[in-house]
Amino acid sequence: MNLCYLALSEFQCTLQLAGCNFSCKGCFSPARVGVGRDVSVENIVERIPGDRRVVVAGGEPTLQARELRGLLLLLGGRRVLLSTNGYFLSDRVVEGLSGAEVHIDLKAYTDSVHLAYTGWSNLPVLEAIERLYRHSVDFEVETVLIPRVVDFLEVERIAEFLSSISRDISLRIIRYVPVNGFSRRPTGRELAMAVALAQKHLAHVTTSVEVRSHPVNSVKIFFG
Repeated sequence: MNLCYLALSEFQCTLQLAGCNFSCKGCFSPARVGVGRDVSVENIVERIPGDRRVVVAGGEPTLQARELRGLLLLLGGRRVLLSTNGYFLSDRVVEGLSGAEVHIDLKAYTDSVHLAYTGWSNLPVLEAIERLYRHSVDFEVETVLIPRVVDFLEVERIAEFLSSISRDISLRIIRYVPVNGFSRRPTGRELAMAVALAQKHLAHVTTSVEVRSHPVNSVKIFFG
């Protein structure tokens, strides 16, 4: 498995995998290309305390679908959260998720916006969301509110799409953190507008202000 690092906090273990198919203009992740080391799945699991929630993130973890399946099998019975852009969530991959919770990042609903921002069409991602619902996977959709790129009207389009599948799909709206001057941080008013528009269509809408998933005081372990 191509791994950047393993980060341990009091309650969580995060596996930061290397490589991503998207080229998002506002990406903050250092785990995109040329930064990982090949580490066996067995070696990784040996370093994970049994009482920690395990978050598998990237980069894009499903680029390593075979290794990911092996990891999930070895982690059977533990609480595992998979963070993914959804592009490679085929039926076969979804069937191998082994009870993991999935956070799928829908960058935009309008295909031209998604293409301009990531370099890829969003059609496989939209299909993946429908597939997760059809397979009764525990999942949440995340989207980043980016002024002048993915604005609150685009967030409403996302909410409308999700509600066409089920009003009970959870949507988390994340405030964009500026990187390399690409855009600015959304104002509180813009975030509130995005939430209000999404709530017209969905029963469960949260924001990154309410739900903070990044642990503090974590220790990163790099494999030699």
